Amino acid sequence: MEKEEILHTKEAFGSIAANYDTYDNKNEILAWMRSVVYKVYMKELKQGSKVLELNCGTGIDAMFLSENNIKVFATDISPQMISIVKDKIKTSGTKNIIGAEAASFDEIGKINEQNFDAVVSNFGGLNCINDFGMLSEEIYLKLNPGGKFIAVVMNRICPWEILYYILRRMDFKNAFRRFGKTGIYIDLNGGKVLTYYFSAGEFAKVFSTHFKKEKIYTLGYYTPPPYLVGIYRRLKPLVKLWMMLDEVVKGIYPFNRFGDHFIIIFSRRG
Repeated sequence: MEKEEILHTKEAFGSIAANYDTYDNKNEILAWMRSVVYKVYMKELKQGSKVLELNCGTGIDAMFLSENNIKVFATDISPQMISIVKDKIKTSGTKNIIGAEAASFDEIGKINEQNFDAVVSNFGGLNCINDFGMLSEEIYLKLNPGGKFIAVVMNRICPWEILYYILRRMDFKNAFRRFGKTGIYIDLNGGKVLTYYFSAGEFAKVFSTHFKKEKIYTLGYYTPPPYLVGIYRRLKPLVKLWMMLDEVVKGIYPFNRFGDHFIIIFSRRG
């Protein structure tokens, strides 16, 4: 990531840190998505595991993992986010969050902690970069042999977004905005974050030198993206049915190749 883009990303995420938990708690679709991710975590991570979390935000996932007897070292590009994580550690008396440090993806190799059993990245943090060579090597070196890498990534192909913009607004530009190879700028509280979208296959390929792909799950094939939470509130019973269908088909091809996000699970080679 270029230095200027790192600065913009850091400032943009820092600007939303104070209100992040409030937004997260109010969005019912986001809460459902997080619950699906947690089921995957609990299936793939053993109690007592030591986990490196990338783009941890305000520590919502770190707190969940720690409550389930999983040790977490939480990192984020935003010092404001990390400050909130440290406050949560103090107020909760959490023993299993072993640390929190402000670090961009380019700085993971500088972290002193080693010998992790897994690395996790939730809700599209990795969509902020498009060159994964250094990161792939660094997390490979941080992981124990056979360690897991679980990433939740914004998908290039989101049927809901395509249909919503075409049928509702005849807006073909936004309907296919995820397909651009050079990324698009997403507004974040007035700041601009350059965001890239990937197919599951593309994402698996860029990590293939150090990691073996194990599983892919869709996250939001039938269910609308979180920014369309108004649809959930108007059609709650129907959207809840879609959520149930999503959980049924989440690991089935070809459904697992489409959606708002995908969850991909890797194992460390060697």
